[in-house]
Amino acid sequence: MIVKNRIKPPEIFQLESLLHRTPTVHPQFLYWTEKLRRITAGYNGELRVDSLWHEIDLPLPHYFFHDLFIQKERSSHQIDSVLVTSHFVLALEIKSISGLLNFDPQLRQFSRTNKDGSIDGMNNPDDQLRRHEKWLEQFLFQQRIKLPVIGAIVFTYPSSVVQSRAGNRIMIQASGLPHLMEKLLEKHSREILSKKKTESLAYKLLELSTIKPLAPLGLSTSFMKGIFCPHCLVLHLNYRRGKWRCDACTYCDPIAHLDALLQYRTLVKPTISNREFREFTGIHSSTTASKLLKSANMPFAGSYKDRIYSIPELFESTESI
Repeated sequence: MIVKNRIKPPEIFQLESLLHRTPTVHPQFLYWTEKLRRITAGYNGELRVDSLWHEIDLPLPHYFFHDLFIQKERSSHQIDSVLVTSHFVLALEIKSISGLLNFDPQLRQFSRTNKDGSIDGMNNPDDQLRRHEKWLEQFLFQQRIKLPVIGAIVFTYPSSVVQSRAGNRIMIQASGLPHLMEKLLEKHSREILSKKKTESLAYKLLELSTIKPLAPLGLSTSFMKGIFCPHCLVLHLNYRRGKWRCDACTYCDPIAHLDALLQYRTLVKPTISNREFREFTGIHSSTTASKLLKSANMPFAGSYKDRIYSIPELFESTESI
């Protein structure tokens, strides 16, 4: 049973919005492009691993957590996948990294050698997993439950070649996940928790799960303003007769400003005024801007002239204007 589904990382929308509004000559354009590529590749790799679970028969009570985020007072844990069963708890660290991979157990260093011979130093997934395992063990101790906690690093690219291992850490290609589960079920064949207690444990873990906060970039003038036509890409839409319209093609959309508001939230800040909305979208009329902001059903504070709207993470419904 899937208790928590994986969602698309909000950083993808943030970076896509930023790149869409940034000239290619910007000094940070290539850096942001590469960052988006890495996050997107990681997310797609995680989805590939998620799909493999459908091919695995688990004849025991089990509960999946995909992308489990736990916020602590001074730190946090983001675990790619957690499987809670009546026999054991499995934590996966999923990596979409190509090249020759090396773990140095003494320096606690992890590196990749690329095709051109260059070497990239990266965060050590073994150390990341050790932190997650320790937290899960503490969580189980608090629940007075003795379940073995097992951690595994899963590589999603066939081109990932591990040259030196991280001690006895379980490391597999994604395609080896079914085989890994067979071995774990053989080794941990004893049922420790009943189905009811396993379910209770899973939902106690779910109660601790939160959404990882995404900080706005705090930008103001370093990107292009306006609402862009998705067909013409670079041409701005104009608001006329109740719809956003493109002067170069037949495209029109009555709620294109909602996506613009979400972009503003992730690029600038989570609140917006009538003036800021007009500057960002290119609307000239304060009255029209007010109607559009009101139609978005956003919470607000202040009087009519000084009203500040709080932009939600998602829009569920709108009113026609």
